[in-house]
Amino acid sequence: MIVKPPSATPLAPYAFVRALNDGGMPPGVLNLLTGSGKSLAEAFVEDSRVAKIAMTGSTNTGKQLMKMFGPRLIRISLELGGQCPAIICEDADLEKTAALITYKAFRNMGQSCSSVNRIYIHESVKDAFVAKLKTRAESLRIGDAYTDGTEDVGPMTTAEQRAVVEEHVRDAIARGGRVIYGGQRPQGEQFAKGNFYLPTILNNVTHDMKIMREETFGPVAPIMTFSSLKEAVGYANDTTYGLAAYVFTENLSNTVYVSEALEAGTVCVNNVSVNTVYAPYEGWKESGFGFELSPRAIEEYLHQKHIKIALDEEDACC
Repeated sequence: MIVKPPSATPLAPYAFVRALNDGGMPPGVLNLLTGSGKSLAEAFVEDSRVAKIAMTGSTNTGKQLMKMFGPRLIRISLELGGQCPAIICEDADLEKTAALITYKAFRNMGQSCSSVNRIYIHESVKDAFVAKLKTRAESLRIGDAYTDGTEDVGPMTTAEQRAVVEEHVRDAIARGGRVIYGGQRPQGEQFAKGNFYLPTILNNVTHDMKIMREETFGPVAPIMTFSSLKEAVGYANDTTYGLAAYVFTENLSNTVYVSEALEAGTVCVNNVSVNTVYAPYEGWKESGFGFELSPRAIEEYLHQKHIKIALDEEDACC
């Protein structure tokens, strides 16, 4: 196995691979290569020993790998981008929902494929929910973990990704969106270095905004209302992505209807725990294909063989 860590964040995969090798993994079984993803992919394409490719990354990168490895006819698993919706029904526990949305929208500064990217809330409870979400966002401590370790959220990984977030927020504002909280870099000398950006809540968003169409991959929670569950499901499915989706309701009928109607590989009801060891994790649409986690993931790396032995003449005949 060869691990190719992301160029922007190679140290954690390196530490993991080193730990396994230090722990007794036979030499050569698990390897790590750093460098240009394009150049390494080209080398893998030319090496007949490569029998399987698994990649976690952007949808565009996944499409490029498909083009490169398609002629080889080897197995590929792709866990790609997301634009994950959260549907909040009128009967939802708003306090609990606000806490979970705060975590899933702003955790790791929104730099997760399964982050909550779009919030659809019943019009009758929008104002109450927005107030609760704003209070929680305001209470988040932002800073550098290496200074005092008391922060809730830190900087974004790259300046380039922060620029994407800023562009999406500007586009939303230009199209009528309203900033409830955040929408800018934090002020102060302690934020002069690092790609800091405030956790952001946007109201009055529409589907013609970039924030609702493209993967922002940043700490922004855009909010849009609905009047019926059918309308909410239509909004949620109006995307090329289908990685994960979230539903908040205390009604069993709502749970069944929305969960089955959503076009996503994982649907979480009243929770945001997308990745669990026992459950298969797969993207739909342009969020990829192939399983991670659960026994289904192991099958991605196995070949099936059918051996049929004739024990008498009757068995030998078709």
